[in-house]
Amino acid sequence: MAACPLLGDNQIGYEPTCYARNIEVGGSLIFQAASLIINIIALFMTVIMIFHVRSKYTAVGRKEMVMFFYLYFLLTVLDFITISGIIPISSVVYP
Repeated sequence: MAACPLLGDNQIGYEPTCYARNIEVGGSLIFQAASLIINIIALFMTVIMIFHVRSKYTAVGRKEMVMFFYLYFLLTVLDFITISGIIPISSVVYP
């Protein structure tokens, strides 16, 4: 979980007792590959839903739905960055 290092009484947060399997691709280590695949699928589906909601001109709550999907897209991208190991947990930027 991406929030585990931010929780807890100490500065390093909670250490997980088990880790997901990692994959090495092109000399770089990719953490939680299954979660990353699900995030990519979620991003793709979110783009499709944004396209379909924006094409409906008379839909009630269209702007609110589009705003929700934009925020969900942003949250998914941030989750993708944090769980993949692009930003290491020891980095100042992580919190």
